[in-house]
Order: sequence, then structure tokens, then C-alpha cells
Amino acid sequence: MSGIPAQRSSSPVPALAHRKSEGSGRLPNLIVVGVSRAGTTSLFNYLSQHPDVGTSEVKELRYFTALRHGHPLEPIESYAAHFKGCTQRYAMEATPGYFYGGGILASVMRDTCPSVRALVSLRNPVDRCWSWFRFVKSRDRLPQNMGFSAYLDRCEELRREGTDGTVEHQPYWGLSGGCYADWLDGWVGELGDRFRVSFFEDMEAEPAKAVQEHCDWLGIGGEVVDAFELSGTNKSQLYKNRLLQRGAVILNRHGERFFRRHPAVKRTLRSGYYAINRASTSPQMTQSERARLEEFYGPHNARLLGMLAGLHVSVPSNWAAAT
Repeated sequence: MSGIPAQRSSSPVPALAHRKSEGSGRLPNLIVVGVSRAGTTSLFNYLSQHPDVGTSEVKELRYFTALRHGHPLEPIESYAAHFKGCTQRYAMEATPGYFYGGGILASVMRDTCPSVRALVSLRNPVDRCWSWFRFVKSRDRLPQNMGFSAYLDRCEELRREGTDGTVEHQPYWGLSGGCYADWLDGWVGELGDRFRVSFFEDMEAEPAKAVQEHCDWLGIGGEVVDAFELSGTNKSQLYKNRLLQRGAVILNRHGERFFRRHPAVKRTLRSGYYAINRASTSPQMTQSERARLEEFYGPHNARLLGMLAGLHVSVPSNWAAAT
């Protein structure tokens, strides 16, 4: 991937926050801020099983996302309304796009929710890029006949233009979304030890251990984790029939409140749907495509490792080829 300019820093956006006011209601003090396709849904579901952790009525509130695009925030009361029934020690939401707002978003989040703790889950950026491609493809947001190499070509083009982070080009965030070093310092600088870095690979390999470590960081008992249901969720599946897939996506999005209260119903529906519409074959990333991504992410990961070393955090072993 030669010829690609270094990732630009997050551009300044106006800090148009609606500060917490008396009577606005409860606000979150635990937010999973990213990253997309790195297990944020599983992490949210795992932590929500702890008796000391309550959740927003839907997982992704996207309240602070407006700051990424220079837009004002909605009234704070609209945010607090999602936590009306939350009486636990922690009130949690999870919006993976927050991480990409960097220090500016972190600053506004801290000022709006003064006691907030933020948790990010990172994933080997090569694997994350491939997962993101499969995800947006499964959501019918890319041309049906677009292969991964052509997708990366388009990501590069938009990246050079500086438009891959816009709302209209969000499906092409697969490449730049893995340049974690561009945003990490801003979060650490604003939140300090109230910001925690974790890894998708650790949670996938030993979910109970990973969740217990999060509980330790939060100061809540981890002994209850052994009773949690710790199975991964939100895995992308390619489809056979486009119209059926569109209908399933709409149903999943509009039915989130119901499905969160009735997970067994969702599992049953999902199993039946996959039996009908899951593609019989699943394409794999080629060795040349993987090498292309490893070359691109090499310098970005080198920067990231330097930052993480200062936090006494080590990346999982399967990142080695990309560093």
C-alpha cells in the first residue's frame, strides 16, 4: 500500500456539549467507546450480567458521535432518558464509534459525565478490517460484486481525499479504523486511569478472565463471572437473498429493545434465519491481501506499541506479524 499519506489527526470540532444540569436524570459512568468489530457487543452483554452494572435500553446510543462530524449534541435530557430504570452502581452504554473522536470527544464526555470510565477493545487491525468489510457487506452497504481488494482500493482513494471518515462513506472506514494510535493518546490524556485498553483476542480466548479483569478495574466483585453466559455475539454472516437480508437487518434494528429483554427469542429467530438465508460458502482473505494490510499497518502499530508500553499494556501474540 505504498503512496498512502499518514493518517490525519482527528480534526477539531466545536465542543458543543450540553453540560449536565440538575434534574436532567442519571447519566452513564461506564461507556464502551470502541472499536467497531472488536467484540463491543459481547463485552456489553457480558458486563451487563453483573448485578452492579445497569445498561441503557439499547446498546448504542451514539449521543457523542455528533462531535466527530462537527455537529451539536442533543439536549442532555434525551441522553439521560435512556437510563431511567438504571439504579446499579454503574450505568453503561456502548458506542464503538466514540473512540474515533479522540481527545476532543473524550473531553466533552468527561465534562458531561464527570465520573465516567471508558473502556476500549482493540483488535488486530488486519483482522478488524476484514471483519468490517464482511459486516458492511452483510448489511448490503457495499456493491454485491465488490471483492476485498477492490474494497481496499476504494478505502485508499477516500483516505487520500480525507473523506473516508464522513457519514456517507462510513462503509469504507475499514482501513483507517485500524490506525488506533491516532486517537489513543487523546483518550489517555483526558481520562488517565479511568480509561482502560483491552483486546478482542484476549476476550475471545479467555472471556471469563477478561471480564474478571474488567470487574477488578471497576472495583466490583468478579466472583460472579463464573455464572455468566459468555458466548460471542454479533458475528457477520453473508447471505443468499438480498431482500430477506434487508428485512432481517431492519427487524434486528427496530426490535433491539424487545430482543434485549428476550434473548432466547432472538437466538431462535437467528438460528432459523441462518438456516434459510446464510450463504453456503464464505470467502476468505487471501495471503496477498493480508500482506498488503500488514505492510500498511506496520508503522501505525509500531506507534501504538510505543504508547501501550507507556501504559504497561502488551498486545496479544497474534499481532506479531503486523508489528
